[in-house]
Amino acid sequence: MKVLALMAHPDDIEFSCAGTLALLKQAGWEIHLATMTPGDVGSMSLAAEEISRVRRAEAAASAAILGAGYACLESRDLAVFYEPDAKRRATALIREIRPDLVITHAREDYMADHEETSKIAREAVFASSVPNWKTGRDPEPRPCDRIAEVLYADPLGGEDWRGRRVKVRQVVDITAVMDLKERMLAAHESQRSWLRAQHGVDEYIDSMKRWAERRAKDFGRKSVRWAEGFNRHLGHGFPGTDILTGALGGKLVKTLR
Repeated sequence: MKVLALMAHPDDIEFSCAGTLALLKQAGWEIHLATMTPGDVGSMSLAAEEISRVRRAEAAASAAILGAGYACLESRDLAVFYEPDAKRRATALIREIRPDLVITHAREDYMADHEETSKIAREAVFASSVPNWKTGRDPEPRPCDRIAEVLYADPLGGEDWRGRRVKVRQVVDITAVMDLKERMLAAHESQRSWLRAQHGVDEYIDSMKRWAERRAKDFGRKSVRWAEGFNRHLGHGFPGTDILTGALGGKLVKTLR
């Protein structure tokens, strides 16, 4: 079994679903990480190409902690759009990896790069099985035999752009792998040091733990200290199966009403 986490920027995956990826790895899954951009505007001092090199390397180092691969689809920060070329690049990646599960951003989030990536990922999953949808790669990757399941992760902080708490359908207990999630996020040192200098504390790690602790309350079990939340894509043509519970079991996954 394979999972692809496809999100907008380096460190988005670590904030939102790295704990669940770690649990899937322990369950024997093959893990792949990808971002739409290299994080080219993520610095107050480095030029775009320089910070891009730094952040690609940090993303690859984070993925290596999981024994996973990392790919960047080379869109630009603040300019991620649902358009044919971006969809083709995402489709090619999906056809090459052939995942059973794709995890992406929530449909509503605090910034457009995340929301556009969510649309690109969902539509590329759908298009991946359509033979007449061409990616432009040479050689052209073979269409997927079936459509992968899609999960939308929590938006940053578990809130939508209105500041309202987002309801999720499933929560995953990541308490046992929080140390690994923290190590993956800490690999993004350029962002961690930037925010640490601004706030005077390690707000980068602290905020991630705080949001995971808040989501853990939805699990309703005292032993669950940290959790991640997800919503399944249940639209026509998509599997809509409960792949998380099937992979991790009911002790780690709780489905909410």
